[in-house]
Amino acid sequence: MNKPGNNPTAKQAAARIQLYFTTGGVSDELLKGSRAVVIDVLRTAASITEALDKGAKYVIPAPSVDAASNLIKQIPRDDVLLCGEHEAKPIDGFDLGNSPSEYTYKRVREKRLIYVSTNGSLALLKCAAAESVYLCGFINLNAVIDTLLKLKTPFPLIIVCSGNHNQFSLEDAVCGGVLINRIHRRIDQEFDLNDGARAAEKLAVEFGEDIPKLLNETGHGQYLKSIGFEDDLTLCAVDSAYSVVPVLRDGRLVALSRK
Repeated sequence: MNKPGNNPTAKQAAARIQLYFTTGGVSDELLKGSRAVVIDVLRTAASITEALDKGAKYVIPAPSVDAASNLIKQIPRDDVLLCGEHEAKPIDGFDLGNSPSEYTYKRVREKRLIYVSTNGSLALLKCAAAESVYLCGFINLNAVIDTLLKLKTPFPLIIVCSGNHNQFSLEDAVCGGVLINRIHRRIDQEFDLNDGARAAEKLAVEFGEDIPKLLNETGHGQYLKSIGFEDDLTLCAVDSAYSVVPVLRDGRLVALSRK
């Protein structure tokens, strides 16, 4: 007979956190009833967070350049901007690329944005079946954690790294690991982690102390430098500079703020 207070069923259930290094293992069935955090450090999270912080009405993630171009034909053009990149480079005929510095108050305030990227916009759309979907990078990391932990039911939590062409991306994995480590420090609760989450935590300990160095040494960081976007690495490396959290609602990313 269990003594009062020792009934196992009375204990708080372990908080389930799963992390996937690419979108390949992510399905609607897995996402159902879960919170999802999509991580794209270079550069989707930074650019969209910047856009919403500077007053954009919302951002529509598109699965491809053609889909984005077709979508804008269906929307009055006066307050809509086509934005994004293909293979990290600006797209001919688009209004803005994928450098966070382009998303200024003057350019995006009160605008509706259609946005496509090689990895990030696809990952967001892949996670649309979740209970809620948040976009995260180092740039808004603490704001994402604050938002999650204010929810009545922040778990189960599924963290999806955008990766690079469905391959492992070190910067996304480390960001996911830092997110998990900080949640651990914030709440006193048991955690049920999958192998991806455990591995990401280890990577965060190994590489998470010097984010600028990390971004400059990853494969995608080196590629961005080689095509002239070195300054973007500096912007994406700043830890928790923004309070804005992009959340996906009805196919649109809108701004939440912890303020």
